[in-house]
Amino acid sequence: MRISTSQIYSQSISSVSNSLNNYMDVIERNSSQKDINLPSDDPAGMANVVNLRSYDSALEQYSNNAEQAGEYLGSADGLLLEASTTMTSVLEKVEQASTGTYTDTQCQFISGEIQAYLDSLLAVANSKLGSDYLFSGEATDTSPYEYVPGVTVTGDSPAKSDFAEISGELNDPIIVQFTSDGTIGTDVVSYTYSLDGGTTWTTGTMDGTALPPDTTMELGDVSVEMNSGVAVTAWDDDADSGSSFVVRNSVAYKGADEAMSIDISESVEIDITTVGSDIFGGVDADTGDAYSDPNLFESISDAIAYAWIGDEDGVATTLETVGDGEVQLANMMADVGSREEKAEFIDTSVKYTREMVSASISNEEDADSAALTIELSKAKYVYQAVLSSTSDVIGMSILNYL
Repeated sequence: MRISTSQIYSQSISSVSNSLNNYMDVIERNSSQKDINLPSDDPAGMANVVNLRSYDSALEQYSNNAEQAGEYLGSADGLLLEASTTMTSVLEKVEQASTGTYTDTQCQFISGEIQAYLDSLLAVANSKLGSDYLFSGEATDTSPYEYVPGVTVTGDSPAKSDFAEISGELNDPIIVQFTSDGTIGTDVVSYTYSLDGGTTWTTGTMDGTALPPDTTMELGDVSVEMNSGVAVTAWDDDADSGSSFVVRNSVAYKGADEAMSIDISESVEIDITTVGSDIFGGVDADTGDAYSDPNLFESISDAIAYAWIGDEDGVATTLETVGDGEVQLANMMADVGSREEKAEFIDTSVKYTREMVSASISNEEDADSAALTIELSKAKYVYQAVLSSTSDVIGMSILNYL
C-alpha cells in the first residue's frame, strides 16, 4: 500500500491534536480536582450531580427553616419561663388579698402590685424577635395585646353580657354602684361611682324615659353603654347586695387565630409562632368577648378588681381560675419546648443527610488526586513522544535515503 506525504502529514497532525487534547483535559481536571467539568465529560454522571445538587438545595432550605424555628421557639420558651416566674408572685399576692387579714387600703396596694405583674406579663406577651411578634400567631407584624376597659361584676347584677360597649381610658379601677331599682332603657336609673377607690363618689343617672333612651354611664374618661331591658337594684352596704361592678383594664388580643408554620423537612411542618390567646387568654379585640377558660389575663384582672374594693371573698373566687391559667401557661411552655426539640432533632437529621448527599456528589465528580497525578505525567509523556516522533517523520524526505 502506498502512503503519500500528505497522508503522513495529516496523520501526524491528528496524533498531535489528540494527544494535546488529552493532555489539556487532564490538566483541567487536575486544576479543578474534578472528573466532571462539562456535561460532555460524563452525561450520566453530570445528570446525577445536577439531581443531587437540587436535592441538597432543598435540604439546605429545610435546615435554614429548622434553625429559624429553633431560634423563634427558643426565644418564646425563655419568655414563657419568665412569665411562669411572674405567675408565682401573682398567686402569692392573690392569696394574700383573699385571707381577710388586710385593710381595704392594704388590699388596694396589693391590687396595684398585681396590676404591675400584669404589666410584666403583657410585656412578655408582646415580645418580638427582630421585627416579628412571637405570640401573635401568623400576624407577626401586629402587636398581639393592648389594654382596653373591661368589667368585673361585684354585685348580684348586671351580668357581663349586659354591657354593650365600654370605651375610654382609665388608670385605677372605677367602682360603680346603682342607687335605685329599675330597668335600663325604661326607667330613670341612678348610680354612683368612685375614681379613687371609694374615698369620694360622684352620682349620675340614665334616663330610660328619654327619646332615645339614655343607656350610657359617663364615668370620668370612661363611657359604659348598657343593653336596654337590664334590671338593676340599689346597692345595700349593710346587706352587701344589689347591683355593682368595677371597670378595670382588660387585655385584648389582636393577633391571628392561626400560628405561622414553615416546612422543616419534606413531611414535617412546624409552628414557629404561638397564638397568644391560647396561652394568656384575654378578650377578643373584635367582639369584646372573653376567651374560654382557663383565661389567665381575665382571671388576674378580676383579682385586681376584687382586691381594689377589699372583697376578700371575691378575690378567693379567682384563686382557682388564676391557678388554672398558670397551669395553661405551663402546658403551653411544654408545647413550645416540644416544638423546639423537634426542630433541633430534624435539623440534625437534615444536616446529616446533607453530608451524605455531599459525599455522593464528591464520589460522582471529584477526581482521585494520586491517580490524576500519574495520568498527568503519562499524558505529558505521550504528548512529548508524539511531538518528537511527528517532528522526525515530517522532517524526513527522499534526500535522507540518497
